[in-house]
Amino acid sequence: MEQQQKDTLLNTARTHVSETQKAIDSGIIDFQTSIEKTNHEIRTSKTESEDIKMLQEAMVAHSEDLIQDLQSLRPSPYFTRCDISFDDEPEPKTHFFGKFSFDKSSIYSWTTPIASLRFEEPGAVSYTTPEDGERTGTLLRRDQYMIVDGNIIFMATESTENPRQLVYQEYLSARKNSFALPEIVAQMEKAQDHVIRAHHAGPFAISGPAGSGKTTLALHRVAYLTQSPDTTMTYPGRSIIVFVQDNGTKDYFSHLLPELGIHNVRITTFSEWALELLDIDSFHFQSRIGRNETERDQYEYAKLRAIKTQPLPSYRRGSEFTLLETFYAPYLTLEQQELFQKQRTEGSVDRYDLTLLLHAKAKRENGFSRTRMLTIRLKDGRTKQQPQKEMLEYSLMVVDEFQNYLPLQLRLLNMCLKKPRRSILYVGDMAQQTQFGTLRTWEDTGEQINAERLVRLHKVYRNTKNILEYIRSLGYSVEIPDGIRSGKDVQEIICTTPQEEISYLKHLLETTTVSIGVLSKDGDYLAEFSTAFSNEPRIRFMSIREAQGVEFEIVCIVGMNSETFTLTDDELADAEYASEKSRINRDLLYVALTRAISELHVLTTSELKTLLPA
Repeated sequence: MEQQQKDTLLNTARTHVSETQKAIDSGIIDFQTSIEKTNHEIRTSKTESEDIKMLQEAMVAHSEDLIQDLQSLRPSPYFTRCDISFDDEPEPKTHFFGKFSFDKSSIYSWTTPIASLRFEEPGAVSYTTPEDGERTGTLLRRDQYMIVDGNIIFMATESTENPRQLVYQEYLSARKNSFALPEIVAQMEKAQDHVIRAHHAGPFAISGPAGSGKTTLALHRVAYLTQSPDTTMTYPGRSIIVFVQDNGTKDYFSHLLPELGIHNVRITTFSEWALELLDIDSFHFQSRIGRNETERDQYEYAKLRAIKTQPLPSYRRGSEFTLLETFYAPYLTLEQQELFQKQRTEGSVDRYDLTLLLHAKAKRENGFSRTRMLTIRLKDGRTKQQPQKEMLEYSLMVVDEFQNYLPLQLRLLNMCLKKPRRSILYVGDMAQQTQFGTLRTWEDTGEQINAERLVRLHKVYRNTKNILEYIRSLGYSVEIPDGIRSGKDVQEIICTTPQEEISYLKHLLETTTVSIGVLSKDGDYLAEFSTAFSNEPRIRFMSIREAQGVEFEIVCIVGMNSETFTLTDDELADAEYASEKSRINRDLLYVALTRAISELHVLTTSELKTLLPA
């Protein structure tokens, strides 16, 4: 294709993007006008029945959702164009595919059945609809775009007459400041699209290494289920719950889900959800309890042994700490019993305590219940709010970082799924287990997941080739995709004191303008660092456990020394404990190494390879 032809195609496409944005603006104004009119009718009408008013309010809410979708669509109206000649239609038609549908501009949501054709090559194609069955035709032309803020920064075209050709590509930074839905959907492989559109009922798992795109793929599946005509009534947003690891991930998801058209979904942590069900205001969650890493590990392991080996106690509201104390007592040392009494005085509970209490409560109540306020219409036409107790049920549940859950926790969550569908989506990686007693195999949960619904991603896109090669050199199994970008070599820097590490970080800050994450196996080790950099917003300090699910342009791992992964004689005395802690240590290091997007710096007292856990 001559450059002049490419220029003509690009200019035509740019004009169409501009016209589409104007049409979207007009559509938003139309909806706003309709909302104002309906709200005026609601305020001024004296004769309309309560049912009609409720219908009008629902229409307003629906229009507000559509406005939000159009506002999200406007910066990037579509990512694919397909010219298709269907056998049952006299003339070819042009279809555009984007985040949401906009009929006025022939834009179809990527969740519609016809959108599956955007992955096909020009030639004979077919797709299936629930209403019409299989439709066949010819894909005459396919264009792919990346449009950001109304600007085309990538365009390629292919047709039955010409092979795929690049029309235009603007320089793209490797750095991502936000979630780029058009880019991700445009690059999504056809096989991944089949994952998204797989049958909705039953458990489904998407696993893969850090940076493989598993969370993106999982959330696209949720978006598909909530927006596809076949399943949208089955999975309303208000009946969906997403479990994340911490408040940082919770905030990230709360901004991300609306971009995918997912509204009114509850995003929470297991601890937040459990405390709400237990309804105890005097309790507060503490992630780990103890004065140092070893004490925290051994305390958790003692509780875990009790949960694994003892029969479940009976639950009685108001005596929760008595239940816990009696239950744990045979497995706690004198020092650990003192730690529990401190925990009791402070009203703090950890994940093991919450799991045990919830299990006891569920056994007594045969599940979990909640109280909802219902609107009751009185004989005189007035309404009042009346509480009603009902069993807690979700149409769809997403469990992010499933590998950090106890099997018992997952069984408790499964109790809250609507039957017989039991739609639950697990997202995570068995190679990133950072907690005691967590999932080892799917059989641990009692789940029967068919092989075709256990999706494993292998390619890693987040990190540079240099970082992945370094991780592989340490003995981790890492697949390095062809064509992945190269970057700076990983730096191993010998530092013998925290002061030397702080000096290195200060120098590094002077050489870059991007974010830096400083990670340590023991979060307490970072206290001096936080003080030294208290006025520097570009640098964040966190333990490796806290960093799971987080990424930074530059990562510095500090505090690596001969004792980082060495077990004490007391720890080695229990072979099962020692084995599990060694495995956790190795997984923790993997988590830390994979947080870096562009640069990785390891500050250590000697070569990292010599410090690795067995």
